[in-house]
This record gives sequence, structure tokens and C-alpha cells, in this order.
Amino acid sequence: MTTVLVTGATGRVGRHVVAGLRAAGVTVRALVRTPDLAGFPPDVELVQGDIHDADAVRRAAASVDAAFLLWPSYSAEGVEKIVPELPSRVVYLSSLNAASGGVWGDIEQLLRDSSDKAWTFLRPSGFAVNAQGWADAIRSGDSLRLPYPEASRSMIHERDIAAVAVLTFVNPGHVGQIYELTGPEALTQAEQVATIGRAVGRDIHVVPLAGDAARQAMLDQGAAPALAASAVNYWASLVDNPEPITTTVAELTGRPALTFADWTREHADEFRVLSTAEVAQGYVDALSAGRLDEAFSFLAPDVVRAAPLESATELKGTAAILENAQRLNTDVEYLAVETLGPLLHANHFAIRFTFTQRNTTTGTRSRATKLSLCTVESGQITREDVFYYTPPSGS
Repeated sequence: MTTVLVTGATGRVGRHVVAGLRAAGVTVRALVRTPDLAGFPPDVELVQGDIHDADAVRRAAASVDAAFLLWPSYSAEGVEKIVPELPSRVVYLSSLNAASGGVWGDIEQLLRDSSDKAWTFLRPSGFAVNAQGWADAIRSGDSLRLPYPEASRSMIHERDIAAVAVLTFVNPGHVGQIYELTGPEALTQAEQVATIGRAVGRDIHVVPLAGDAARQAMLDQGAAPALAASAVNYWASLVDNPEPITTTVAELTGRPALTFADWTREHADEFRVLSTAEVAQGYVDALSAGRLDEAFSFLAPDVVRAAPLESATELKGTAAILENAQRLNTDVEYLAVETLGPLLHANHFAIRFTFTQRNTTTGTRSRATKLSLCTVESGQITREDVFYYTPPSGS
């Protein structure tokens, strides 16, 4: 493969697919909704657009050799317009349950029926990274309400899924293959919670939910009724019939599959409340390196940003802050950034940034310095007050 299009590139699996392809010397093009938050190196070509938009997929797939397909919906509606726009070689991220039908089975069948598509299907079990859905509850208390805690799943690390995806692109012999991918062990949901507890040094009490209570808990989290019903029924079935365990990852990659304990050690910080010092240093490091996506992960969803020279009103929420940043940076290329700080006081920290920048229209270079004062609550930045020594471009 010379160039591979990655859909879902900023997601849990997609980021690792991008990294693996780059490491293998493959040129990567990524279809992303918000390029400013993608956080990829400059050699990754970004195409703005949504996987549900056939025109965007057509633009992104122009002249590429292959595509990694992730369909993010629980319905196959609309995918029939997308598949024809993809290149002839497609690696599809399906599901261990695809043989039973559903959206994954429908998309597999659509690819099978496409005479011009050479496909490979990856059928993973439950993603270990789905445990991130428990993070808020674990951070805020010592108990977690779970549907059918004794349901056993062979959770797979997202890096293992990506590793298999990459080798199907760079090595021959994978066209027409179906790979069932799982972790090396099956753990009950209660055992998964206990594993997270060991990683963060806490005892977490599991409150069992079943039947209507389990369905209502999913509905309260925003799940569609059909999804809530099917998910709860599936978890109930896993109490007596655990997900299978395969050795496919080890056979294809030549190394053991990663365990759920491996995953929890890597993600432990997501399940504990970070100190102000940890938030401050992480935020500064991410901004200094230009990793805007990582920097935004330290912001509370309803964060308030007050920057009088940027906006006449306070901005609330990450979407409004991003929109404002895009407006200010339309014609700006940042060449370097210098930082002083973070300087800590109680639940606040301050950072001074000095940017060397170039106007992409005029070619003029300039420097701008600003001071950010941030407030941290429950491990997230809830407010940022910004003061400029030098007015920002476009203000």
C-alpha cells in the first residue's frame, strides 16, 4: 500500500491505525470532522468531512490505494451510498457478533456483494476502552451501577485491533479473510472493575442491575431504546455463555494479546481525579507541543473562557472555544511557542505563552504573548481567564 485512507481516524482504534501505518512507511490520509482537533503529525493528510457524507468520502478516497472503514452508527442506513466511494481494497472494523446480523452483518454483506471490493473483516470482541464509560462514576464515588456484573467478556485492547488492521494493509494474503479478535482472557464486568480499582488503588463497590433497571440505566445515559434492549439482553446472555477467546492476535502479530490489566495501567489516570499540578503540567505540555486535542481533554465540558481581546462575551463550552480559536487562527501559522510556568496556587495555575507566528496571507512574522489563569475543580479546568500583552491577530 502506498496511501491508505483511515476513517474514524481520531477515534479509539483509528489513532493507533494511523500511528501503525506511519511507522510502516505508509502515507496516511484521514477523514476527520474537526481538523483543528485531530492532533496528527504534519505528514498525515487531513480531509474535512463526515463518514456519512458521500461527497466527503469521495474527496478523501481520491487516488488512495485502500481504506480502513469504521462505520460509527448502530444502523446501516446510508452506508450503501458510502461503500461505492471507497477504493477497491477495504479493511472493515466489524464485530464478533456480525454473523448474527445487525449493522455489522449488513455492512459485511454489502461489501461482499460489491464486485469491485477486495475486503478483510476484523471482528473484535468488546473493546477494553469502553470501560472509559465508567470513569466519571469511579472518579466521583466508590460505587458503580452495572447491568449484569457477572457477564463475562474477552475484552480486547484497541492497540491489538489496530496492529492487526495495519498488517492486513502492509502484508499480502489477507484479502477475503475474516479475523475474530479477542483479548487473552474472559473477565466478568465485576472483575474488570476490580482490575481498575487495583490500578488506581481504590476499592470500588459494584451495584448489580438487571432487567428493566439495567435498560433504564442505559436510557438515562442517552441510549436509544432498541440499543438499550439489545445490549441488556446480550449482557444477560454472557452470564452463562461468556464471550469466546481466540488466539488470532498472537498468531498474526507474533506476540501475546494485551490483557485488560495492561489496558488499565495505561489508562489509570482517566479513573482518578488529577491534582491541579498534574492538570497544569499536562495542559502546558499539550499546548506547547501543538496537541490541541490532548489539551482539550483537560477542559471541563462546560468550561468558561474569558478573553476580552478575543471575544466581547465569555465563551462557554469546548465547542464555542474551538470555534473562536478557528476564527482567530484562520490566517496564522504557529512557528514556535515559549512557556513560563505553570505557576501553582491552591486550585489555580498560571502560564505565560509567547508565540512566534506567521501570517499565511502576507508572510509577515510576529510575536504574541498572553497570560492564562486557570481554575481547576475535580481534576478539570473549569475556567480560563486570558490576558494579552500583545493583541491577538484578528482581534
